[in-house]
Amino acid sequence: MAPSALSHPASLPRISVITVIKNGVQFVGQTIESVLNQDYTDVEYIVIDGGSIDGTLDVIKAYEPRLTKWVSERDDGIADAFNKGVSLSTGDYVLFLNSDDALANTQVLEDMARMIVESGFPALIYGDYNILERDSGAFKYRGMVKLSPKGLVRGQVLPHPCLFAHRCYFDKYGGFDPQFRISMDYEWLLRGALKERIVHVPLLVSNIRGGGISTLDRGKVVDEIVSALKKNYFIRSGVGEYKVRGYFFLRFLARSILNVIGLYKPFFHLRNRLKNG
Repeated sequence: MAPSALSHPASLPRISVITVIKNGVQFVGQTIESVLNQDYTDVEYIVIDGGSIDGTLDVIKAYEPRLTKWVSERDDGIADAFNKGVSLSTGDYVLFLNSDDALANTQVLEDMARMIVESGFPALIYGDYNILERDSGAFKYRGMVKLSPKGLVRGQVLPHPCLFAHRCYFDKYGGFDPQFRISMDYEWLLRGALKERIVHVPLLVSNIRGGGISTLDRGKVVDEIVSALKKNYFIRSGVGEYKVRGYFFLRFLARSILNVIGLYKPFFHLRNRLKNG
């Protein structure tokens, strides 16, 4: 379980990639390969398994000689597994790559490391992502987030498979709160995103398969977003909560209407073309 031997010059950051998984045998091999095949060598790869029983462990063990560290034990959900991975990591920057996602190409970490240096080692730096059809892996669209303070307090989040966090962010704001079962990354981001320097770079970082946990229960997601905003004092009254819930309701209503009249997909693709220039 030793890390890769060669190292880049000290001026480039060491990157820790962390994958948490439980019963994800279908795609985890592709995820692991996408990290191990990176051209960048100053990287450690940590896999945190929550006690899989579906063959996932056999896949992980097949790659064991090339993994920096891996553990398999019961945990208290995704946030707990994320925290466990961070505690085992030593990199300057941390990337959480889901067990059904993959780095977009073999140059991603090399390119991002150089962009980190060029950007002056920001607390948070992120790129873009492709959304794929879950089972077939067919390309659906390219996603790009333009994070803003207004968007953040309305539930806008940076997808963690394309977000690199400097270790100083964890030192200042702590790890993930296990009380949040779905939106733990959003709550964690709320703590410091308006105080720290965040840089977006036009780099395709990851391929993300649709149908993840955050899409399964929209009501629960909104509940957790509201809870995160309350915890961090962005919502201080019933009126504030009403505004946030109303925003999500109107988004859901608009999407439903566009779906009914057959215009949602054309609108969605047009919006993404405009966002991507």
